Amino acid sequence: MKLLSEFQTMSVEKKLKTLRMLLIMPMTMGILALLVLMINFNEEYNETVKNVTMASKFNFSFSEDVDYKMYRIVIGAETFETMRPYEDIQHARDIFEQLYENASTEEGKIRTRQIGKLLDNLEKSIQEIEHSDLKNDYQKNNERLTLNVNVFTDIIKDKVSQYIYYETGNLHRLRTNLETQIMQTIVAAVSILGILILVIWKLSKMITASIVRPIDQLCDMTREVAAGNFELSGPTNTSEELQVLTENFEYMAKQVSLLIDNIKEEQENLRKKELQLLQEQINPHFLYNTLDTIVWLAIDHQDDKVVEMVTSLSRFFRTSLSSGKDIVTIREELEHVESYLQIQELRYEDIMEYSIEVPEEIRDNDIIKMTLQPLVENALYHGLKMQRNKGQIRIIGTCDEENIYLTVEDNGVGMKPEDVEKINSEMQENRWDTRTEGFGIFNVNRRIKLYFGEKYRLILESELQVGTKVIVVVPKNTEIKK
Repeated sequence: MKLLSEFQTMSVEKKLKTLRMLLIMPMTMGILALLVLMINFNEEYNETVKNVTMASKFNFSFSEDVDYKMYRIVIGAETFETMRPYEDIQHARDIFEQLYENASTEEGKIRTRQIGKLLDNLEKSIQEIEHSDLKNDYQKNNERLTLNVNVFTDIIKDKVSQYIYYETGNLHRLRTNLETQIMQTIVAAVSILGILILVIWKLSKMITASIVRPIDQLCDMTREVAAGNFELSGPTNTSEELQVLTENFEYMAKQVSLLIDNIKEEQENLRKKELQLLQEQINPHFLYNTLDTIVWLAIDHQDDKVVEMVTSLSRFFRTSLSSGKDIVTIREELEHVESYLQIQELRYEDIMEYSIEVPEEIRDNDIIKMTLQPLVENALYHGLKMQRNKGQIRIIGTCDEENIYLTVEDNGVGMKPEDVEKINSEMQENRWDTRTEGFGIFNVNRRIKLYFGEKYRLILESELQVGTKVIVVVPKNTEIKK
């Protein structure tokens, strides 16, 4: 009775697991036993069949081939160089060395050893003919052919037939043993199965009763929640899972209103962050500082630079608008970022220079607008401006069969390894909740993931006092929704 009481209060998972184990374990053991028997039988059977097949194939042609070749040599119609009888003997040795290793009976091994010795004798007989005067010793060589070579090939053929006989007999023994073992396994499995059916039938009735009653009570609770009643009390003295389910259901019912308020607040924060990300795309300070520079250049009568800067600024904003498109070609994106770099080079000619090294064959691939400019801006303000020496920004493009890689590289102050690891981890997980700056790079990373999928992103590489690389990974020649 104590055991029965413990079973009633046992968790549903444990009850079902017990039931499964009682059903599965004996069946599994029986199936495994049969599989082991079948596998062992199959391996031995296949090996024996392979040996018999190989020996039969050899026995079909070896004797006739060697006898014919040596006859042609003795009568002077062919030479050893054209007939090459030693190759047949060496091939035969290779076959019977393998058959010796794989022989399933001791009689088979004995026959293969005997065949090996016969092959040695056959080779010696052929050597005697080879070392004789083939033109003048025809009568002697004909006797050697008849009394030695032909006799040895016939004996080898007979020994091979004996080998095949013993190996074939092993197949019958294997089949008989398998049938006996399978019948013994089936009898044991049927006996155990009969006992298990009775035990499982009793347990299934107990498990069904212990689950159905509390579930019915929980169904009544859900109806009350649907009617607006959140003050509930569920069934007690049930199994572990149902007790946990009841307690959590009661708790969740009380927290519904609080969760709704939290969701509203989170949505509001999300909209604010989205707005902030959009505003980060074009930094207003860049526009103000550029216009100030144009004014000072005009005052200083540097008209050529004024024209150049105004032209670059115009081209920069024309590409930024792009008729409202989010998708542009890499060529257009490079024109946009080059306009930005030309402006910044005029402003900071004492601290920066730039280069763009992107192959022509990838410039017509699609890319998200405003991908490179935030990365270049980040390299300038957080890399080059933090050092005294003149720096360089490079934009490099490469590709493989599937992807395009655009790298924005600077030789600025670099970053600490732990900071690089943290930023890469945040970009990989698409989160930056605790970050107060650097929204540009995270915004670019998120937009790449949204358009192309999770495997495409930004990769940050940096070394302190050496420089920083940001690698943009996008698919090659892929049509995306514009």
